[in-house]
Amino acid sequence: MAERTTVPRVVTAILDKLASEDDALMAESLVGLHGSIAAHAMRPARHGGSELGADEFVSQICELASLDGSLGWLAAMFHAAAHHIATLPEAVVHAVWGSDPEAVATTAHRGSGAVGPDQRLAGRWESVIGAGYADWLVLPTENARRVLVPRAAARLEPRREGSAVAGVCDVTIAGYVVDDSHAFAGDQRAAAIAMAGAAAAVTGSAEGVWRHHVEQMRARLATSYSGGELANAAPAQVARAASDIDATRLQIIDALRRPDAEAADARAYWQAVARARAAADHILGNSRHALELTDPVTRLWRDVHTGCRLAAALLDEAVGA
Repeated sequence: MAERTTVPRVVTAILDKLASEDDALMAESLVGLHGSIAAHAMRPARHGGSELGADEFVSQICELASLDGSLGWLAAMFHAAAHHIATLPEAVVHAVWGSDPEAVATTAHRGSGAVGPDQRLAGRWESVIGAGYADWLVLPTENARRVLVPRAAARLEPRREGSAVAGVCDVTIAGYVVDDSHAFAGDQRAAAIAMAGAAAAVTGSAEGVWRHHVEQMRARLATSYSGGELANAAPAQVARAASDIDATRLQIIDALRRPDAEAADARAYWQAVARARAAADHILGNSRHALELTDPVTRLWRDVHTGCRLAAALLDEAVGA
């Protein structure tokens, strides 16, 4: 089995790659982000982590996703899994973080498994975000329950399409004996965090599209003898997209602030994802970027659409749960 790549190293590698790009906007945004999704930053405060309020959580995910969609998705799923684990008995929590404070877990949302009478777990879960980097996996089973299993108990098959950097894998388990203390009912707050994080990751990528588009507009204007090429509808389009993205971020924060049962209602997050995608599409459809693969606007627009597919799977599961 492949050796695990620690999350801080993965995050640092992604950030270093982004920092190497000749992009002043990117360099400014990267300041202070190293380690922002290190394992300790995702745990609840009562377990030695940094408890983030709704505003901080959504803002952090958006900021990370505005640089690279994978960063936002990793942070969102690691936060959600940490909140699931925090509901378990202290002995289980200690087993996860006691000997390795930097251990991270991720959570699955597509697929299912079953624990038989002999306490053996068998099942398959598709497109588990961050599974390639996680030490522990939170996996849904029948009867709306979940189990916590170590990475070593799973067979991971990396998914090549979509957000490959985000460690997306199909997870298969056959015959793993589950301790009773590692099986639990789903936590509504953790479910809300996962949904809000998914919506924030899409929104952050859309915000990255907007930022780079504006930066490129300014650069063209600075080198143009006249502003004629930008004087028509461009400012209004940019302002409209910015307004939509800001409204989307506020919608996610408002939904996550609600009591747990209401915060776990997927409808508000569906609306946020749709609005963020529309804003990104509007920018690309009224610009010169034309799907140039080397253009950061195009790269982040693709992150938006990949994120929409991941969010759809997660939110569909939440609606069906």
